[in-house]
Amino acid sequence: MQYDVRTGAMQPGEPARPVPGWRLGSPRQDYDLRIGDAERDVTMTLLREHFSAGRLTLDELSERLDGALAAKTESHIEALLADLPKITAPAEQDLAESDTGRYVVLLLLLFALAAWLIAMLYIASAGRSG
Repeated sequence: MQYDVRTGAMQPGEPARPVPGWRLGSPRQDYDLRIGDAERDVTMTLLREHFSAGRLTLDELSERLDGALAAKTESHIEALLADLPKITAPAEQDLAESDTGRYVVLLLLLFALAAWLIAMLYIASAGRSG
C-alpha cells in the first residue's frame, strides 16, 4: 500500500519505499544523522586506542580508519565500533577532570563567602553589645 498525498488515504499498489536516511527495523524510526569532522576524529582516536590495546590488527585498523574517513552518518560510525568495547573518548576524560576542578573552586568560594558572612555578623553583634 502507498500513501496518497492528494487524498490523504492509503492506496493499493506497490509497497512504499523508505525515505533515504531512515533506519527501519525498530518500532520507532530514527533519522540517521549526518556527522562532521569532529565525530570522525573521535572515532579515529577510539580506533587507535583499541589498536594499542591489542583489540585490532594493523590491517583492521587501516580498514576501519578508511571507513571512518568515508563515514557520512552515525550508523556508519556505529558499524565501525559495534564489535569493540565502549571506552570514553580522551576529550570526554579531559572534560570530566576539568569539571572536578571547577567544583572544588566553587566549593572553596562558597566556603569563603560563608566565613565572611559569619565574621560580619559577629562584628555587627559585638559592636551593638559593646
